Amino acid sequence: MPQGVLNFSVEGTKESLTSNAGTILFGEYLKATKIDQFCNAYLPLPQSNRGYMPFEHMQPLLLMLHSGGRVLDDLRMIHKDKAIKETLKIKHIPVSESVGKWITRHGLHGIYGIESINRKLLRRHLKTIDEPLVLDIDASVIFSQKSTAVTTYKMQSGYIPMIGHINGGYVIHSEFRSGNIAPADNNLTFLKRCREQLPKAKSLSFFRADSASYQAELFNHCNNHHITYTVGANLDHSVYANIKEIKEWQSFQTKEGTAHHLKEEVAEFIHTMQHTDHAFRLIVVKKTVTPVLPEIWDMLSIDEKLDLAREHYYVIATNADESMSAQDVVRFYRKRGDTSENRIKELKNGFNLNYLPSSNFISNAFLLSDRCTGL
Repeated sequence: MPQGVLNFSVEGTKESLTSNAGTILFGEYLKATKIDQFCNAYLPLPQSNRGYMPFEHMQPLLLMLHSGGRVLDDLRMIHKDKAIKETLKIKHIPVSESVGKWITRHGLHGIYGIESINRKLLRRHLKTIDEPLVLDIDASVIFSQKSTAVTTYKMQSGYIPMIGHINGGYVIHSEFRSGNIAPADNNLTFLKRCREQLPKAKSLSFFRADSASYQAELFNHCNNHHITYTVGANLDHSVYANIKEIKEWQSFQTKEGTAHHLKEEVAEFIHTMQHTDHAFRLIVVKKTVTPVLPEIWDMLSIDEKLDLAREHYYVIATNADESMSAQDVVRFYRKRGDTSENRIKELKNGFNLNYLPSSNFISNAFLLSDRCTGL
């Protein structure tokens, strides 16, 4: 080959080449963390000696999903890549139809098996943590045109899984939900399921969530089990009336003590709901927005005024004691943007959670558990 400016040489090789080198690293990670042993121990075994072991189904499936595959037929990417098969010593790769039938056949049992694997990995993760445990939960829409997808509250068809993260962004529990289930449904049950995943020696200290979890039964559960909650609150008529009575506001400051660049102000008052067995604090953050002319304001209905107020204020409910100031509560609550919302974005963009390769609901629930477990 003629050379120009750079001095280089080109040689031929008989070694296998691949454009999926990162996939090989992920495959080595699976074996280093003993995922192969866990899969064969906790997932349903074949009914005959000729059947594939669970990890022989799971390994190419996980490699395919983590390398950008969107449908089960994309398993051929792994099947055709000789370098991946040689490096990871993959001898058998089931065809996509076989993998699809395996997932469907063992759907619920497979999900329970993945939960058992996740508890094993969770115990390993918790050994590295020497701080109070914080649980973040959030629902996220996965848009899809699959036959089992239904219209979500965003007016597009899809699914709305609920995902719980614990310290460091580890997914402690996930639940696959139909698109017509509201993000506020069964949040207390989901919280209890997250607590059940913890070893007996560990317990939750803090709970964070958006306003979908602004529920009396959830607050009572947290308060009775000594869990400090910080939850986005609903700005309804009674809350708005109390906000209008606030006379003193504090300038919101950053952790370093300087004024926040958004020029926000903070105040608080004591509040309760009809079915809560305790009173709690409502932290109000007032944002700087363009004011509405008084003549126009007087013409608006109460509901229209509330819509504008939601742009001006947002509210956080908490049972934290006075050791956490109002500003501390706001800073703590805003951390969920990284520990929950950004982690879900990583699952969607880095672990391909935006795409569901099957039209079967149980199969997609199984695949969600796979990726949320970090497999």
